[in-house]
Amino acid sequence: MTPTENFISHLIELRTRLMRIVIGLVLVFLCIFPFANDVYALLAAPLLGQLPLGGQMIATGVTTPFF
Repeated sequence: MTPTENFISHLIELRTRLMRIVIGLVLVFLCIFPFANDVYALLAAPLLGQLPLGGQMIATGVTTPFF
């Protein structure tokens, strides 16, 4: 095997693995998407517990409630 053929085989293997990862992520997303509100409630529960009585959580960005 020449160095070029070896490099190409590594690129093919990388492409195969990346495609499997993308397909897996899409499948996980499709399975979890119907439960988006439940997942959000689970993640937001600790933060909501720290708010004062009657307080509301306001998000000005996608990740601002968590960081």
